[in-house]
Amino acid sequence: MRRALTIAACGAAALLACACAGTAPTQNRTEQQAAALNQRAARAFEQGDYPRAAALYEQALRLNTGVENTEGIAVNALSLARAHQAAGDAAAAHRVLDGLLADGPLPLPPARRAEARARKAQLYLDANDAARALDWSDKALASCAGCAALPAIQTLRGRSALAAGDHAAALDWASRALAAIGTNPGSGNAGERANALRLAGEARLARGEHQAALATLEQALELDRGLGLPARIFLDLMTLGRIQLAMGNRAAARDYFSRARSVSVAANDEAGARAASRAIEGF
Repeated sequence: MRRALTIAACGAAALLACACAGTAPTQNRTEQQAAALNQRAARAFEQGDYPRAAALYEQALRLNTGVENTEGIAVNALSLARAHQAAGDAAAAHRVLDGLLADGPLPLPPARRAEARARKAQLYLDANDAARALDWSDKALASCAGCAALPAIQTLRGRSALAAGDHAAALDWASRALAAIGTNPGSGNAGERANALRLAGEARLARGEHQAALATLEQALELDRGLGLPARIFLDLMTLGRIQLAMGNRAAARDYFSRARSVSVAANDEAGARAASRAIEGF
């Protein structure tokens, strides 16, 4: 199954880079079975087989529910919602998340609550419902007191602001995310840094700050190349093309769009290739 490389997909991946449940020494047999299913689901997801991934995550979720493994329940519910989201079934993703967030006898860890609320925000952002995306990203931030997903949630809050037309707030949240990441050189932080830089660049483009936007996106592109992430490289190149076009540099813009098309074709991303082709045809 071929995958579309979109800002939404990248945002979703950033929020939950498929929190696969590893096999820990203290796991009982049922939890080990659930962990194995989770890993198979993760492989199916990476291959673009989202229905199979969803089916496997659902099996793992049932097993964890049967032994009241709170962390396993949260991890697999979040992953299941992510699979539904990738398959384009937003309603199913919302149902899973609503079930996870519902008050029940088993407490949901605050960090997982923050991730679930953030994924709700991402779903609304995908649906172009900026108001609800803002509301749910604020709820996610309220649950994320120093949680590991803080930079990703701050970037999501900024992207929600950008969708609402508040370019200054988008730039401010991008700056907050970069500050939260700090100087830690880890690959996860590099990915989050690139996401925040891309947001900052888009906000600066919207504000007409073209030179600053160009420099920021070039930094994001360098990071994404280093991480080997075609989906994000595609987004960087498309945004760089838009910046060059806004600056009146049509030849440079066309070069960036052509590079974006090459990346999407190589990654079997038909939707991305079509988007880049439309941008080229617009000249």
